[in-house]
Amino acid sequence: MDDLRTDSTLSHVPTLGPKVRGLRKAQQKTLSEVSQATGLSISALSKIENDQVSPTFANLMRLAEGLGISLSDLVTLDDQDGNVSARMTVSRRSDTAFRSTPKYDMYALCADLRHKRMTPLIERVKADDPSKIDGMLAHSGEEFFYVLQGSIEVHTEHYNPVRLDEGDSAYLDSSMAHTLAAVGGKDADILMVWLGPNPAGGEDGASLAEAILSRS
Repeated sequence: MDDLRTDSTLSHVPTLGPKVRGLRKAQQKTLSEVSQATGLSISALSKIENDQVSPTFANLMRLAEGLGISLSDLVTLDDQDGNVSARMTVSRRSDTAFRSTPKYDMYALCADLRHKRMTPLIERVKADDPSKIDGMLAHSGEEFFYVLQGSIEVHTEHYNPVRLDEGDSAYLDSSMAHTLAAVGGKDADILMVWLGPNPAGGEDGASLAEAILSRS
């Protein structure tokens, strides 16, 4: 999957800051209100909106939860809503463009299909020293990941680290604190599918299914 990301593609990736600012203003929320909703400091939010810092994956989840939108809506590169009527959409490899965070690069699959129960992502787990792993996070739902390229270690609060190589997969309860690390000195690409809690209160669960409150 080395051809998924190219320099020319990355150079045209829009930044996250203006999108976060636009979403906040569209909801007529102050930085203070978003800070209370996300647990992120006003200073951190300001830096994100001004592209002075790149939020971690956990903080992206916090932002999605606090803004009441899906995680895939937050990281998708196309800001235009899809007019979906028959509940089907397609993602092409040629359209792949990753959004970067300190630990992961990610690409939301089928992002133009709104109000879906599953969140499919391609994640590039950046190489790290597994002995330095910290900051495991727990959140609602369940998740499945399949190693497309490279090798990862799955670290959880209840199990010893598990190594997964290309073609291996795992399914876990997301409420168990966990994190992933690429091993072997190389980044690893995985397919990750997250399924949130069941819809409640007559809602279709779109935001619950895709936006996760978590701790970094």
